[in-house]
Amino acid sequence: MIRRIVLINVLLFILSSCASTLSSSYAKPNYVDRNYQRIAVIGISDNLTSRLAFEKEAVTLLKEKGINAVGSTTMFPQNMSKEAQAPKNLIKIIKTNNLDGIITMSLVDVEDSHRYKQGKSYSVPSGYYRVGKHIYRRYITINEPGYYESTKSYIIEAVLYNLKGELKENQDTWVWTGESALVNPSSLQSSAKTFSKRMVNQIIKDEIILLE
Repeated sequence: MIRRIVLINVLLFILSSCASTLSSSYAKPNYVDRNYQRIAVIGISDNLTSRLAFEKEAVTLLKEKGINAVGSTTMFPQNMSKEAQAPKNLIKIIKTNNLDGIITMSLVDVEDSHRYKQGKSYSVPSGYYRVGKHIYRRYITINEPGYYESTKSYIIEAVLYNLKGELKENQDTWVWTGESALVNPSSLQSSAKTFSKRMVNQIIKDEIILLE
């Protein structure tokens, strides 16, 4: 019994650990400079409400871990013109705001699938039986059939860019990327909280950003 309890606790710990981090995480092999002074978080979305929700959650959690993170809507406004997005102008914004890192979060895919749901089990009374002078109620177990339900998974990707030193146009600056799927999220807010928590936990766990 004790061994069974220990195994159950270990399994629960593993499952909770997996659920609190991203499903994939990859850093460049030569990525060594992991200290940052000021990181902007950018939610890439055509919907401003979605962008703000993800940015707010991520910035809050990063700050709680001691990472100096800031929102980006004032620096990189929604629906920037093509001229404003020219590499030369973006570099200027980065330097003006003293950014040495940027984390982007974006929806990269939506997958439709099905998953099996186990049917419910419950007991119902089915008469009485006698044992000596005592009468007991008899119960039987009813098992409802299982079924498949439709699911929708939203695959969200996070990317960290190292912007230290002199920046050049078309320079490859990404140093880390991670992904996670949100299955049938109940709301925009819950999606933002869930993904941001997984992302920040992964960044800390893998030391993608070193704390001071």
